[in-house]
Amino acid sequence: MDTEKTKELSAHIAETLDGYLNDNEGWTVAKKTKEITVEYKHSSFEGFTGHLYRGQMEYKCPKEVVYKYLDPIADGGSLRRKWDKDIREFKILKQVDRNLWIIQTMTNSAALGMISPRDFVDLVLHMTTDDCLSTNAVSVEYPDCPHQAKYVRGWNYPSGNVCLTVPGNPDHSRVVTFVQPDIKGMLPRSLVDSAIPTSMMGFFNNLKDILKKDGCLKS
Repeated sequence: MDTEKTKELSAHIAETLDGYLNDNEGWTVAKKTKEITVEYKHSSFEGFTGHLYRGQMEYKCPKEVVYKYLDPIADGGSLRRKWDKDIREFKILKQVDRNLWIIQTMTNSAALGMISPRDFVDLVLHMTTDDCLSTNAVSVEYPDCPHQAKYVRGWNYPSGNVCLTVPGNPDHSRVVTFVQPDIKGMLPRSLVDSAIPTSMMGFFNNLKDILKKDGCLKS
């Protein structure tokens, strides 16, 4: 892949996710608890009939600490795999630049085994500002990582995790996750539309559990 074009793509994806973050129009609540909200809207990408999902939850923990548990890069995502039950493995295929990688993500089966394991090859940009840490991702074609028989190769439209400092409370953070996958395969749309919000709820709850277990949450 051309490095300059790759950098341009990553910058565009980061801009796209920032737009999702600040978009307050047309969302439908899929699941909601006192702490977690998962919403969706139709994806704007031509040829993709699925949804863009946005989930968020506040944690009594600084964003720098939370981000360590979300990071798919550090130590091959070992801390992320410790708690994220959807993830089987991360594999760094190439480091393009200081904060830019191509990563293969392999998932476990889902929906009580009705959705078999998937893999995704994504361009992942790590961004840092005073108030935000984020991963910004989109799937890419990467010939050096051919399809494997044991996985269905999925495709992620612009996705990512954003850790934001809660205004007025630097010891708290808000995690916003964007999921926009075409998981491929011959699956009923209703199954996919049910499985993704359920998985996102588990994601936020499992993150809270590991932060609590490791003594990271403020009392």
